[in-house]
Order: sequence, then C-alpha cells, then structure tokens
Amino acid sequence: MKKTLLLFAFMLATVFAAQAQLHLGVRAGANYSGLTGDEAPQTDRLFRFHAGITSKFFLTEDQFFAIQPELLFSQKGGESKDDNVKTKISYLDVPVLGHINAGPIYFEAGPQVSFRVGGDIEVGGTNVDDDLDQFKSTSFGYAAGVGFAATSLGLNIGVRYNGDFSQLNDDDNAPEYRNSVFMLTLAYMFPGR
Repeated sequence: MKKTLLLFAFMLATVFAAQAQLHLGVRAGANYSGLTGDEAPQTDRLFRFHAGITSKFFLTEDQFFAIQPELLFSQKGGESKDDNVKTKISYLDVPVLGHINAGPIYFEAGPQVSFRVGGDIEVGGTNVDDDLDQFKSTSFGYAAGVGFAATSLGLNIGVRYNGDFSQLNDDDNAPEYRNSVFMLTLAYMFPGR
C-alpha cells in the first residue's frame, strides 16, 4: 500500500513540476453502489457519496487528450433485498484516467486502486460490526465515464461506472463480492496555467 501511495505522490509531483497545461479541481457527487459476484447472494444498491480532488495534465496543445489522476473519498456497499442487512465500506479511490475532449462532451477510462479506510455492517438499523478486516484493505479495478464540460465556467457533470477486478473478501471460502458503483459526479476545475 505504501508503494502505491508513493507512486501516486511521485506521479502528482511530476505533473506539478511540468510547465505544461495543468488543471486542478474538486469533485463530488452521488454513488449508487452495490455488491456483485457470481457466488454473491442478490443484493440491492445503496445511495452513498464521493468527494475529493481531481487534476488534468493535458498531453496535447489543443487539450484533446489528458491524463486525469484523482483522489476521492468514496462510500460503497450494498444491502439485502429485505433492507435488513447493510454493508457500508468507505475507500480512498485513486483512479488514473485517460480523458478525451470531444467538444463539450468528454470520455474517460482507466485503472483504479482503492484503499479501505472504514465502514460497518448494520442489521436492523443496529451496527453489528465496524471491524471490517474480513474485507481486503486494497482492491484493484477500473473506471469509465462520459460527461459534459462547460469549459468557460470550469464546471463539468458526468456519469461514471467503477468496478473491482479483485474480490472483497480475504477468505477464499467466502462468497466472491465485488464493488459495483454508478456515479453522478460534478467537478469544478480551477483555471489552468
């Protein structure tokens, strides 16, 4: 985990050191989160949220293509069909996306690493477990989305899906759960240099 954080910090430092087109911003929005997997019992989705910082390092002068690293606090999880059992897990997500501007429309996709930072399991509205060590502390996945950018205002709104390649449980005998999150996201990009 430390190596991944150091790699991300090095990547951000490299971006800051470059004299190229760099834009920084903030991002927040709603998560519609669920747990999926071939062996997982049927679950419903929960509305959660995400918030954090975003950046774009443009690799072309016409700002057509950028690398977009982000650091987001993101709440995920799911609930049983009868709404009695809720699994809520919080992560620090670090997606590194390729970003393509096609006029006011943009497309983004890339890998993501997630670090578990908290969560709990509720049964009947009562917290029964806030030590979620049965879930992996790090997961690897992907993110992809599309959106609309009002570049003169610095605002953009988009939809994004992110999912895990790795299962959540450390126990090989447990059902294979993976995070599956639909995001509605709003970002404000500060003026670039």
